Amino acid sequence: MAVAKKGRRKIVRNGRVFYWSVKWDDVYMDFYPNLSIVSEDKKFIVMYPLFRNKMPIPQEENVFIINIGKEFKGLDNLGHIWERFIIPEWNEKFVTPSLVANIIDWCFVVEDVVAVDSSGKILENRLDDRKSITLKEEHFEIEK
Repeated sequence: MAVAKKGRRKIVRNGRVFYWSVKWDDVYMDFYPNLSIVSEDKKFIVMYPLFRNKMPIPQEENVFIINIGKEFKGLDNLGHIWERFIIPEWNEKFVTPSLVANIIDWCFVVEDVVAVDSSGKILENRLDDRKSITLKEEHFEIEK
């Protein structure tokens, strides 16, 4: 199914088409406005909460991005949806195509990611836990 284009802006990075929009999301993002970026094939989907340092609510420990899609460079096929990762702070005053391009570029070049929980606290053994789960699943035979 195609990406809904209404209300979204188009940006092309490294020959791929992405669409982005800014919306208030009071369900998953704790009343932050968030920047949503999705690739045309929907394999890459991220949300980036905006302007956290200007909001009158408790601050997270780390600035993070939420990976919703299946494609994210630093995961090495060990990730799943709704994982949060520390991301550089770009000190955005406005959402511009330049900010969107920076986020997309970072997501495709980062080699090692640091996972955080929903409050921004670092999860120490994310990759070790994922590898052990994957190995256990490979050795299980499910009886029907």
